[in-house]
Amino acid sequence: MNEKNNIRYDVFIKGELVDLVVLTEDIVDKTNWYNWFNDEENTKNMQKHYFPNTKQMQLEYFKNEIENSQTKLQLGIVQKNKNLFCGIISLNDINYINRCCEISAIIGEKSSRTFQYFAEAVKLTCKHAFETLNMNRIYSGTISKEIDELMCRTLDFVHEGISRKAVYKNGEYHDIYHHAMTNQNYGVNDEKV
Repeated sequence: MNEKNNIRYDVFIKGELVDLVVLTEDIVDKTNWYNWFNDEENTKNMQKHYFPNTKQMQLEYFKNEIENSQTKLQLGIVQKNKNLFCGIISLNDINYINRCCEISAIIGEKSSRTFQYFAEAVKLTCKHAFETLNMNRIYSGTISKEIDELMCRTLDFVHEGISRKAVYKNGEYHDIYHHAMTNQNYGVNDEKV
C-alpha cells in the first residue's frame, strides 16, 4: 500500500542508501506506517502489538507526539533507490541539560529489512544528535540479545547492563539489554558518516 510515487518527501538528512525525511500527515495517510505495528513479526522485539493500531490513531500520534515536539525528533526512513518509505527512526526523551536521548528505529517494510538501511539510519541519526544537537550520550534497549550484540559490535554502542524479566512479550517475561554510545566512542568502529 505504499503509494511511493504520490508522496513528496522533504529530506532532512541525506544518506547514501537512505534519506531521513520530515514526517507529514500525507505520509501517515499514504503509507503503511500505521500497519507496521499490527504486524506480529515486525514487532517481535518491540513493546508494540499489544493493541491494534489504525491510520486514525497514527495520525493522532503524529499530531500529539511528533509535530512541534522539542523532546522528540522522529524521522521517516526512505530507501533511495525505490523512493520507498520503509521505516522510522527517533531520538526520544531529548534532555538538553544532561545532553542525552534514547534512540529507536523500525524498518517496517519487509522488502527493505536489511542491516545496511538500519545501520545507515542509525549512524546518520547519531551524527545529528552528537554534531548538531550537542548530545553527549545516546542510549537504547532491546529484548533481543542478538540486536544488543549487533548494536555493540557494529554501531559503536557499549553494553551497559540488563533489566531482568522486565518486559512481557510473546507469552513470557524477557530481559532488556541496555546499550549506549557516548560522544567519546562515536565513530570508533567505523569512519564517521
